[in-house]
Amino acid sequence: MSAAAIETRGLGKRYGKVHALEGLSLRVEEGEVFGFLGPNGAGKTTTIRLLLGLLRPSEGGASILGQPVVPGGVTVHAELGYLAGEARFWPQLPGASTLDLLSLLSKRPPVLREQLLARLGLGGDALERPVRTYSDGMRQKLGIVQALQCAPRLALLDEPTKGLDPLVQQEFYAILADARRQGTTVFFSSHILPEVERVCDRVAMLRAGKLVSVGDVEELRRAARRRVIVEFREDVDATQLSGFGDIAAASPRRVELLVSREKLPALVARLGMMPLADLLIEQPSLEETFLEQYR
Repeated sequence: MSAAAIETRGLGKRYGKVHALEGLSLRVEEGEVFGFLGPNGAGKTTTIRLLLGLLRPSEGGASILGQPVVPGGVTVHAELGYLAGEARFWPQLPGASTLDLLSLLSKRPPVLREQLLARLGLGGDALERPVRTYSDGMRQKLGIVQALQCAPRLALLDEPTKGLDPLVQQEFYAILADARRQGTTVFFSSHILPEVERVCDRVAMLRAGKLVSVGDVEELRRAARRRVIVEFREDVDATQLSGFGDIAAASPRRVELLVSREKLPALVARLGMMPLADLLIEQPSLEETFLEQYR
């Protein structure tokens, strides 16, 4: 088996008695856009800092592009692009000089810089101004450009759309798709479910420092329960359907249930014996799947 872009083995981080991350075992293949999903405080940023060697793990280990991660090590950093969740730059330095300095540190030419600046709408006078004069959205654009300007093999992006307006977000999603086609692996941390559903090949869900599930978006949807909305021609007793799933809402002539795929045929057969007026079976979104995992 070829080396993974990212591989963790029982990776964990404790702060005293608090487990920020516990027993994370994960493999991200080269060339995929991998969504790392969870609410704030779930351990996403801790994981990325461990992968970069910025933190020392309390347990387990990790490798990046086939090289073991060593705290403080820089072996593969030249092949990485990184956007921190709270991107901070030198406040007095102009945007252009910031990009120049960060590309020098990576030791790779900024072959994508001009294209990225144009696509994100960051250029002209803005690049000559000190970064301290930038809005939050401008700083986030600068962060995206510095992370991707050198065409890294692996990009670690922590909440990359924070502060971007909707139109810029759409362009960012297109940039990610282009990066994937060019062979860049993207590890994409977010708590915004619709964007993860849109751009990622596979998704891992993290809860309170523990891995809840991992799989491609369709696999996760298939594993989730369906929302079934039933309308009747006359009043019915909703408890007749409680054996098929959880009743989410009920009125005399309308019932909503959450039902596993396995129980759908039996439910449909039972509804056929009732005064059925209408039936809707909805495939869950990734958001509903995620909420299911956190029930």
